[in-house]
Amino acid sequence: MRVLVLGATGFIGQRLVAQLCDSGWATPVLAGRRRPASLAGTLEFRQVDTLDAESLRRALGDIDAVVNSVAGDGDAISQGARLLVEAALQTSRPRIVHMSSMAVYGRQEGCLREDSPLDPGASWYAQAKCEAERHMTAYEAAGERLVMLRPGCVHGPGSDMWVGQIARLLVAGRLGEIGAWGEGWSNLVHVDDVCAAVLLALRHEPVGSGPAIFNLAGQDSPRWNPYFRDLAQAIGVGPVRTLSTTRLQLDARLGTPLIRILQRVARKTGRPSQGLPVALSPSFLRLWRQALRIDVERAHSQLQFVPRSYAQGLAESAQWALSEGIGTARSP
Repeated sequence: MRVLVLGATGFIGQRLVAQLCDSGWATPVLAGRRRPASLAGTLEFRQVDTLDAESLRRALGDIDAVVNSVAGDGDAISQGARLLVEAALQTSRPRIVHMSSMAVYGRQEGCLREDSPLDPGASWYAQAKCEAERHMTAYEAAGERLVMLRPGCVHGPGSDMWVGQIARLLVAGRLGEIGAWGEGWSNLVHVDDVCAAVLLALRHEPVGSGPAIFNLAGQDSPRWNPYFRDLAQAIGVGPVRTLSTTRLQLDARLGTPLIRILQRVARKTGRPSQGLPVALSPSFLRLWRQALRIDVERAHSQLQFVPRSYAQGLAESAQWALSEGIGTARSP
């Protein structure tokens, strides 16, 4: 099976390509605007602009399946999905595995299943992901094979958002035990488990009518406060401090705009921005207190999705953070 991976150089895409190579039955074809310098010579690369219909049509001619893991702004996510569907219908009509997100559930709370209503009004990202799913359903309606995956917060090695940034905030003492603000469910899922779900989806035969949609999260994924405590301990900076709501809100409302200004200046002047503090986005605070837990029973029963334990994923995340110089490695 020849599998075109859109977004192959991203966080999830790189790990996915490695699993496809090891599968014994899939041949990954990498797609992007420019060939990455680190790309092994044995892997095929196709120059693709996902916002250009002709570029997509050229890339899809002899492809059996497509994994759409494109990230970026709203147009890249939404319009890229629309153009992919159009190009796929005009060419080889490959199986499509579309990487969506639990962000489509927006501000809702409770235990949500795949048939729960969507909430595109929560953010630009939620809106783009909802629009992308709507475009994708046209492919299934045309009688073609489509699987959509909705992962929670993807952690593990290489996860800057849910491991790197949180670890840096813990090291700086800007994050810790945050009371009711950290009592939302984390819905963590390991990056390699997400990639394993993609491989399962590439061979999945849909059950019943309608698009095959699957939530992805670890079965024992904790609330955010325990995750902060556990990660801090694992990288050698625990026990964590108890932080007040006022301090968190001031950090998010005053510190974040300043940090983002400094980041823009660094980009414009070509200076490295790695040494700048992490921006504590208000969207983080909303998510960490949101009582939303995605139901993963369908993925277990229909896709045979079996994620690793929280303890194993935490250990791998912490090991990666330490390898990046975040935290303090313990003596043997």
